Amino acid sequence: MTRKDTIKIAGVENHVRVDSRILEERIQKAVADGCRYIEVTAEGQHGIGGRLWRAHDEPVKVDVLGTSGQRLGSMGFANTTIQVFGPASDDVGWLNAGAKIIVHGNATNGVANAMAQGRVYIGGNIGARGMTMTKYNPRFEPPELWVFGKAGDSFAEFMAGGIAVICGAGAEEEKNVLGYRPCVGMVGGKIFFRGSQEAYSQPDARLVTDLPNDEWEWLRQNLKTFLEAIGRQYLFEQLAAKRQDW
Repeated sequence: MTRKDTIKIAGVENHVRVDSRILEERIQKAVADGCRYIEVTAEGQHGIGGRLWRAHDEPVKVDVLGTSGQRLGSMGFANTTIQVFGPASDDVGWLNAGAKIIVHGNATNGVANAMAQGRVYIGGNIGARGMTMTKYNPRFEPPELWVFGKAGDSFAEFMAGGIAVICGAGAEEEKNVLGYRPCVGMVGGKIFFRGSQEAYSQPDARLVTDLPNDEWEWLRQNLKTFLEAIGRQYLFEQLAAKRQDW
């Protein structure tokens, strides 16, 4: 990219935090002015990287340094890739409509809440109510959530579509890698998880203990992509060694 294509936007000016609304206005203006690589030094601002429709089909990359606030990438578009170099707050990918969001750390509650398209990659654990109220339009690829570690309570509550993958890294001794009360009200979608799960909402979900060949190959192929995105590709053989672990 040329220098004109790039911009750095600060979340603090003269030792004062920039309001979330002002920060978003600056990001939107940068995209409208032709910037396609944006580096944001955040200070807890909300909604960073969402709704960047002014670029149309041109790819936009948003790197977030500092502290990301709530609803990172909310209502994100398919042209957008957001990368957070650290943990993230609540509702990452809320109402995501196609953005690719990569978090190099843990994320708190509500990850991928009501997501309809796109992918969310979490390089750590997530809090409660991840992958809730998701949607799936068969005209598009299903939304995906990938978590390197484990999920918090009430995971996949009212999930209505999409695919979630919980790798369970570092949680091999946990009894519930999906947390407590997962899948309550779930009506669609799939969850691949590695590790143990003592209980789930049996009226709403069905456990498959022997993955079909096509699904195992899909998992292995996309697991490699996920691990590369979070910088953990060296763990592929360990995580994909045994089909029965999933």
